[in-house]
Amino acid sequence: MRDLGKYAAEAQGNLKKLKIKYAENTEWKINTRAKTRLGVCKKTGDRYVIEIAAALLDESAAEGELKNTVMHELLHTCRGCMNHTGRWRELADRVNAACGLSVSRTTERDKAEIPDALAAKPKYRIVCTACGAVYERFRRSRLTDHPEMYKCGRCRGSLKKA
Repeated sequence: MRDLGKYAAEAQGNLKKLKIKYAENTEWKINTRAKTRLGVCKKTGDRYVIEIAAALLDESAAEGELKNTVMHELLHTCRGCMNHTGRWRELADRVNAACGLSVSRTTERDKAEIPDALAAKPKYRIVCTACGAVYERFRRSRLTDHPEMYKCGRCRGSLKKA
């Protein structure tokens, strides 16, 4: 398993070289329960907590995806950067150009370079009988229990469990 602290320090060093101010009071955590996101930055008072999905720290996962995610979340600690527009976008473009990264607003987990063995698998699949649209869910809900009570969001067709 890769050392999250090493990648966090590297990202912080890159921001210092670029003279981009970030929050020094940041706590880094490994999230072993994350199924659909690679990272998240939460602000509590004047502190930040950044969680990185454990799947990214596995040796078989692409190192570039880990570096991009760590930098993405660290940029959120910069002043005025809790969303993905304006200042955050400008800083991400600057970091990408200077550091050879590809930090973006979102990364679809399906397109991320994470081995299939580490990727989370949804427990529930609901299918539209008319257009074939598939709705996958990780948690049990009214939709997963009673799909017949709902309609497809695309064509208004009937839904059923797959």
